[in-house]
Amino acid sequence: MAEQQIYDGIKFSGDWVDANELARVWLWDLGPEKPVEPKKPIAPKGRDGDPQYELEKAEFQVSLEEYKEALVAFKKAKTEYATWQKRIGGPIEVMFDSPSAREAQENDRRAVDEGRQTRLRWQYISSRTRGYAKLPNRGLPEGMKAGHGQAEQERRIADGESDLVAARRTDPVFGQQELRG
Repeated sequence: MAEQQIYDGIKFSGDWVDANELARVWLWDLGPEKPVEPKKPIAPKGRDGDPQYELEKAEFQVSLEEYKEALVAFKKAKTEYATWQKRIGGPIEVMFDSPSAREAQENDRRAVDEGRQTRLRWQYISSRTRGYAKLPNRGLPEGMKAGHGQAEQERRIADGESDLVAARRTDPVFGQQELRG
């Protein structure tokens, strides 16, 4: 196999297909979290004209606006969650190149640290990733199963591979060659 120069000082002597496989990382997407309904602010108690009551009333108006925005976000998250459950139904494997997988995991960790989500969504490497074949439960957290979307994805991959095998068999260069005399 011929050696190829990739960058200055970096040479590659393997098969490019193998190189692509080395760079692939399969992560489990656990899907969006089930949204939690926002809490309605409590109205202040007191009398008009009382400075403390007026201050609490102004703060209540601000928190009421924030509550309305949170309700809109809740409705959107609820729709997203319902759509995910209907289409995918649980964790599904997603292929990344290595840098993108690392970035997804870092962003996921940051979202948890900042309180934008309560659990990690992209932190689980699939056993399909090269070097991780021995992970228990295919790399999913203990007790968790892949969603029905994963089974459908695997079926489509198998169908595509069988179609490719059939096409290769009939290919005049790589498959059954016709001998002409």
